[in-house]
Amino acid sequence: MSSLGIDIGGANLKVASPDGWEIIYFPMWREAERLEGKMREIAEKYSAKKAGVVMTAELADFFNSKSEGVEFIAKACENVFDEVYFLDVDGNLKPNIDVPENFAASNWIASCRFLLEEGHRNFLFIDMGSTTTDIIPVTSKINAGKTDFERLKRRELVYFGILRTPVFYVLRKFDSAPLCPEFFAITADVFVVTGDIQEKDYTCDTPDGKGKSREECMRRLARTVCSDLDELGESNVKELALEAKWSMIDTVFEIIKAKSAEYGLNKVFACGIGEFLIKEACEEAEIDCRLISELYGEYSKLFPAYAMLKLVEKL
Repeated sequence: MSSLGIDIGGANLKVASPDGWEIIYFPMWREAERLEGKMREIAEKYSAKKAGVVMTAELADFFNSKSEGVEFIAKACENVFDEVYFLDVDGNLKPNIDVPENFAASNWIASCRFLLEEGHRNFLFIDMGSTTTDIIPVTSKINAGKTDFERLKRRELVYFGILRTPVFYVLRKFDSAPLCPEFFAITADVFVVTGDIQEKDYTCDTPDGKGKSREECMRRLARTVCSDLDELGESNVKELALEAKWSMIDTVFEIIKAKSAEYGLNKVFACGIGEFLIKEACEEAEIDCRLISELYGEYSKLFPAYAMLKLVEKL
């Protein structure tokens, strides 16, 4: 029976199969009612009747509560696949949702459990995606809070990513001017300008509904300090983008130093579309950085989905 690993996020559906993978932009806050149909398309495309599912999309404001979101997502999957397993925050694979809140925000558990089963010990697992960054200390077990709220407090969840984060959240000032708390530009604009991603990698919506070229990204970045591109100048916009990038690197660097010292860890496993940024933070922290892409190829971009695929293949 063909199997899939699926990570259902608030903005993307990530699908791993034995023969390949894909990331599908699927903004849950406006597309939730299409989820079952989309799952059916995916199942048919890969001729799959068995799936392992993790989720973070229960936080989408389409749902009145996270428990409601978990149950909605689970039902969509159960209606499509003959056999489906869900992962709870204790790392248990279950064929049904018994306590809904225990299945919320469970994707990082899949990655850490898989790495433990592969024989790895004493590492920081860091996964930087489009929206958030998980920073999980792992010794002989997974050491992390069980809810997003707990992990935010413990700095195991950092709410920024490579594409969807408003720039004013990661950079507070530029040339002594505070960035405006308006939805003018996002981190995808930053990383197109710095050259770390290409226009094709800008897979989410733009803040102004316009294009994703380098010039259009620069125009949006200039807006963050109430300027036009001609007014601020390309060199200053490039500097603003670099400062935003380095602010993110500094944040990850600080957490790496603190968590590695707290748990006596000497290496990082880095994955996600922000693998490049994690690597730079590790270089600053002078800690060994092992790229998941070097171990598992492009599955690094959706490692929780790949981990679920490998876990359910054993069942």
